[in-house]
Amino acid sequence: MTDLQFYLLRTMERAFCILALMVLAGALIPYLFSFSVSEITNRDFEAEVAGGNIKFQAATLAIYCIGLLYLLAERGRLPGLVLGNWALLALTGYAVFSALWSYYPDATFRRGFALVLSTTFAFYLVLRFTPRELMQMVAWALVLGAALSLVLVILYPGLMIHHDALSGSWRGSFGHKNRLGRMMALGVVVFSLLLLERGGKLSAFNWVGLGLCAFMLGMAQSRTAWITTAVLLLFIPVLSFLRSRRLPMSLRLGSLMVLGFCAAMATTHFLLVGLEALGRDLTFSGRTTIWTNAIHAGMNHPMLGAGFRAFWTPEGASYVYARLWAVVGNGHNGYLDVWLELGFVGLALFTVMFLTAFRRAYSRLIKSDDIAGLFYTLVMIYALIYSFTEKFLLEQSELTWMLILVTLLYLTPRRIGVLSRTDRTVSHLQTQPLAHARHAPNNTR
Repeated sequence: MTDLQFYLLRTMERAFCILALMVLAGALIPYLFSFSVSEITNRDFEAEVAGGNIKFQAATLAIYCIGLLYLLAERGRLPGLVLGNWALLALTGYAVFSALWSYYPDATFRRGFALVLSTTFAFYLVLRFTPRELMQMVAWALVLGAALSLVLVILYPGLMIHHDALSGSWRGSFGHKNRLGRMMALGVVVFSLLLLERGGKLSAFNWVGLGLCAFMLGMAQSRTAWITTAVLLLFIPVLSFLRSRRLPMSLRLGSLMVLGFCAAMATTHFLLVGLEALGRDLTFSGRTTIWTNAIHAGMNHPMLGAGFRAFWTPEGASYVYARLWAVVGNGHNGYLDVWLELGFVGLALFTVMFLTAFRRAYSRLIKSDDIAGLFYTLVMIYALIYSFTEKFLLEQSELTWMLILVTLLYLTPRRIGVLSRTDRTVSHLQTQPLAHARHAPNNTR
């Protein structure tokens, strides 16, 4: 294969991945859930996703099948990642087998199988791309989603802007203001990290992407997204201080503990005063009512759960439905939903997997000085914060869950004799500053 042929094939593969990431981010919801933009109504897109949509399923299945074909080319390196992430495999398998006791076994098995395919796609991304390449593709996917949303708002304001209780909030091509806000928060963080890279401030793409994502973040009017973005941006200098080698680790940790205490006090004050200023209260827009009733109903099956994606159905949570007099698509709390669907067994497996990813990200952070180390840690903090009010943990075909998985997989310990020589080269590249790594040979050749 000539260099030109390899370059063209590699460019096509990157374009495919950017499109796939846009689908996982929800940036193409109008086209996957309606034949044309003019057919969009104000129905609840997320409820349609939960119930199954043939076009969305066909699109994601096509993406996963293409990813599997590429993954076959890297099958020699796959066992190393599998052996190093037993908790992830156990959790995914447990979700599928929960169909045996699920209230809706068919739906549980279908969605569990989709979760398996999503996990497989994460393996594909890790084996085919370096962390820097993945960050760049995520940036492209989010900025294209932001641009598409802006165009659709201009062309179809009556459809792309909420006109109900959320009147004035933009939802763009993401279907809901909360999803638009969450993805744009991620975009602001990713582009901020790219600007920190050597030469990043000279890139017009980084500045345009940051500005567009920030603008769409503001127009989404998602308070949770605003707060999360501010917290993550504040964490960037904090994490940079933590990895500084000029001070001993004990002094760095001590300083962070003091800072953490001050942050806790400030958070308490914000909950009492700031939420009211933002038009919110301590019930978090009624979420605490949902949580209280859901916990009561979940105690009917505390160990094994109601089955993967089976709790928020009339049979799985009849008590919640009776008390709320409405259909609630999810608990608006990722940790709670993991327990409601998979019980304490599934929650324990998830906790092991999540803490493992956090530990690996922290270890990578303090042992490196590149933006990839910051990216891993910020992804985990982003997931940690957002999971208290949004549902995306163990969510099939979802970008945020995919980023958690790739963080876990990228940082799998490399053991001599387990992986091939190529993997050890990739591991070396991932631990080097990007200024040096960008001149190294491509690991996928």
